[in-house]
Amino acid sequence: MAVTFTSYGYDTTAGNPYTEIAWADAHPLIGSARYGVRSAGDWAVTAVPNADRTVSIAPGFGFGSGVTDKTVENETIQLDTISSGSRWDLIVARRDWTPTAGETKFMKINGGSTKAIPGGRLMTPGGIDDQPLALVQVTAGQTQPTAIVDLRCFANNGGMVANDDLVRGYLNQVGTEIYINGVEWRYIVGANNVPEWVATNEPAIHAPVAATNWSATGDITVQPAGTKRQVTFDVTVKRTGPAFTLGSEAWEFILPLVPDAVKKAAGVKYLPILITGGSNHILAAARLNPNGALDIRSTSGSYLFTQNALFTLNLSYYI
Repeated sequence: MAVTFTSYGYDTTAGNPYTEIAWADAHPLIGSARYGVRSAGDWAVTAVPNADRTVSIAPGFGFGSGVTDKTVENETIQLDTISSGSRWDLIVARRDWTPTAGETKFMKINGGSTKAIPGGRLMTPGGIDDQPLALVQVTAGQTQPTAIVDLRCFANNGGMVANDDLVRGYLNQVGTEIYINGVEWRYIVGANNVPEWVATNEPAIHAPVAATNWSATGDITVQPAGTKRQVTFDVTVKRTGPAFTLGSEAWEFILPLVPDAVKKAAGVKYLPILITGGSNHILAAARLNPNGALDIRSTSGSYLFTQNALFTLNLSYYI
């Protein structure tokens, strides 16, 4: 059963004109962003345990295109089945001005195999307008969603914050400024009057995370570079587990590099490294996968990688 929305801003709602309390709630938010929610838990989308392809939308306060909405209980939405592969569905708060009494409700919009906001989203303030809340991946043979991407925007006091870069896909009006995963973004008018996103803040420094039987120390720096970001590694990796044979055919998993901002669109990068351990030295190759993980393998036959052997990783690339 659908939850009840208390909405202000439709010209036929009982709450219009605004009461003092409704106006006090709306004033700090309306105008700070086209869409948003008030706090971290508001309208959060999570999987429902032991339920087939079902997500829950937490109660909370949200706004979009001049309308504020409040819910006080969870709503659940069951996503459609899929016979093969996977599909990314969009969960939205849909505002509809077309009925005699305007209304807001939670909806699902089926997407495709690409992790992106689907083309079926409606974007007409004053008509029907969808506020993205989350992308949910449904995979054939799985009863639980296999991934949920938070697409909410948090806006107040003149600033906006989000958790995933995909938010920039729907908050793409010139002048937008938003903070995502340590990077401040601004949507400006670039060369030839073509809008573009540029990063504007100082570099963010992150620590690497090593896989089992390895340690990693040093810094991963992410800094703005025009419309891209430059990622630089200054990391030392050491074998803490037992010795093993490093071959020249299979890749050995070393680091599940973090944060997510480092992983995105990294591409496959190769670089030579020198492995040292006591009197033993070997030239090896390192591979940075598109998901950000680091692998290594020998370039000169099998090599006994002893405990406490180490190498340094100095790598820079753009995302």
